[in-house]
Amino acid sequence: MALEPAPSYPHRRKPDGMFESVCLTCFATIATAKHESDLTEADKKHVCGSSLLSRRASLKPVRPN
Repeated sequence: MALEPAPSYPHRRKPDGMFESVCLTCFATIATAKHESDLTEADKKHVCGSSLLSRRASLKPVRPN
């Protein structure tokens, strides 16, 4: 059984000065905080919802008449 690589959660600063953590597997915003150090705990608790992303990709787009 191959080990899966650990997920990566980059942090970025938003225009309003807040920081957010994003999962590179499911592309969900994990948390937003005033201080970047406050994102660490949320990163540890994240359960990836990649199955939701794959289900969304399988939906057919609605085309206007």
